[in-house]
Amino acid sequence: MSPELLSLHVSQLNRAVGRSKTNKYADPRKQDYHASLIELFSKVSTTEFSKANDTERKELKSILDFCFLSIEFLDNSTLVNIPYEIVYCLEKALQDWDNSNDYIIVTSLQNNLLSYSFDPTLALDVTIYDLIRAKYSIEFRHKLIQINLPKYLAHDYLANVVLYHELGHFIDQRFRICNRIAIILGLNPAQENHYEEFFADIFASQYIGKASNFYLGYIAHGDGDCHTHPATDKRITMVEEYLCGHDNSILETFKIAVPAIVNKELFINDKKIDDGDFRCFIPSEPGSSLELHSIFEVGWGLWLNEIAEYDNRGITRDQKYRIINNLLEKTISNFMITEKWKANVPN
Repeated sequence: MSPELLSLHVSQLNRAVGRSKTNKYADPRKQDYHASLIELFSKVSTTEFSKANDTERKELKSILDFCFLSIEFLDNSTLVNIPYEIVYCLEKALQDWDNSNDYIIVTSLQNNLLSYSFDPTLALDVTIYDLIRAKYSIEFRHKLIQINLPKYLAHDYLANVVLYHELGHFIDQRFRICNRIAIILGLNPAQENHYEEFFADIFASQYIGKASNFYLGYIAHGDGDCHTHPATDKRITMVEEYLCGHDNSILETFKIAVPAIVNKELFINDKKIDDGDFRCFIPSEPGSSLELHSIFEVGWGLWLNEIAEYDNRGITRDQKYRIINNLLEKTISNFMITEKWKANVPN
């Protein structure tokens, strides 16, 4: 690995870092992470690459890659770009499973309508943080949970229910739930992958019921078993069985393994918000985080014509789409404002 190519990498990163210095974040933890990143880049950029041996150059490339990936997700998680309301809901779910405040949910907006995914690199690869600490004495107090989603659906609250599934992948990998199950049961890699997808589906359904099933059934319609994913029909059936309180060998395994590993039981959200406000075209007022999560089921109920008021008033399809998304967004925003206000009111 030549020092000239490392120097090129630094110059490319310098441009990205320079542009990112004006980023504004709603979450001060992102600003703290960004400050540590700037400090790290400042130290790396002064390195004399020609004096580094091959091992050191590989380490430096890993650190530069880390910086680039961090900047990409931070740039997409500013006040201007981030789908803040849905991320807020995901953070509420995250707190149920890991309240350490060590992790920040960030997003990267992709030019692909099917590009929903979780990348564990910045959240779970401790080796890069250990390397940075050892070489430069820089401590990142928080780690980034990287979630990719389509750029043009960033504020689509119907489609983005599948982000709960992606958060489920983080929880699974954070605690090595399916990995430990695979070791105990002797699962092969494909079977372990299938367990991971089932867990993420069930994790999501705890909060939003069948809401993610509706969109999954569309974007992955007819997909059969493959190495990475079980068939879509199997995934939908698994969620339905879980929500109905039925058991099968996989569900029973999760119900035993999850409390043993995470010290928390899987649950079904019974705090469902009434749909009366949405029927009257006004935002709802959730009384708790669980009621907040349940608004996505209400939104999907409206879209699937389970609530006739929309059709009876002659509302067009596109008007209906805008109304539902506005109701969901404003309900979350109002909940956020109310929670912040209550937290700052003197007792």
